[in-house]
Amino acid sequence: MTPSAAPPPPAPGPPLALALAGTIMMVPANLLPVLSTNLTGQTRSDTIISGIVALWEDGMWGIAAIVFTASILIPVLKLLGLGWLLLAVRWPPRDGRRRRTLFYAVLDFIGRWSMLDVFLVAFLAGTVKFGALASVEPRTGIVAFTAVVVLTVLATNAFDPRWLWVEASNPDERTAPDPDGPAGQTP
Repeated sequence: MTPSAAPPPPAPGPPLALALAGTIMMVPANLLPVLSTNLTGQTRSDTIISGIVALWEDGMWGIAAIVFTASILIPVLKLLGLGWLLLAVRWPPRDGRRRRTLFYAVLDFIGRWSMLDVFLVAFLAGTVKFGALASVEPRTGIVAFTAVVVLTVLATNAFDPRWLWVEASNPDERTAPDPDGPAGQTP
């Protein structure tokens, strides 16, 4: 009787489904307006991109860069990184497990910073109420963006970094054929 091999990695279905849902929600999050402002009777609705452009054109480059990083760059990089890790679970490379585990920890840490925009819109909507002079109201795009953030956080939490280490004990086992043939059969 041969010693039992390490079990195959669990099916990464839940993190994959959550990541795909987050990717799909990126479309309405970036196309729908996230907030409307009313300044002295002039109403303006902005998407994430148009808000970044407006900040840039108004000379607020630092804030535009922060919003771009938190709203566009981090969610996209997080989804791409999670996809890369899911591929590494499905087709494990022979080396780099420690690096991918560290990469997972970084993804887990930075993903929370995408909520910065949601808190900013909530803060603005709650504090900027100057009667007829100015008001800020959240729009449907912020709901879609919140869904992106929540789905990517859930996808990252559903991913088990131990899956990256399943074959670490015998890396040749992945490609070597079983000398005994299929389980339960004798040659």
